[in-house]
Amino acid sequence: MYNPLRYFSGEIMKNINERSKEIMTYLYPPVTMYEKGGDLIVEADMPGFDKKDINVRINRRTLTINAERDTEVKGTVFMDQRPERVNKVLHLPFDTNPDLNFSAKYTNGVLTVTIPASGVKTIKVE
Repeated sequence: MYNPLRYFSGEIMKNINERSKEIMTYLYPPVTMYEKGGDLIVEADMPGFDKKDINVRINRRTLTINAERDTEVKGTVFMDQRPERVNKVLHLPFDTNPDLNFSAKYTNGVLTVTIPASGVKTIKVE
């Protein structure tokens, strides 16, 4: 028998699921940024992505992480909140020098970007 309440609640849940994926695209991945030994370290948790599909760009005070993955689903999907795309823009605490050596590693689902902190000095408080 046709139950309009069940039908509409199902449609609302589908819509919420689609919107949550859109929101996760902007919030994801969780990031930790810290200074260590004169370098700024940015760690982003990105499990499930292939390193060849991850693009990292630095432009003065902005770090941009873009990634995309194909998710092939076999069977009936009841919920899918894992984002297929990542577009994370981080504002860095200082200007970067493009002449210095930046590095990025992707190991065990964690992207680690190392940015030399040129012109930044830590002062010891006595």
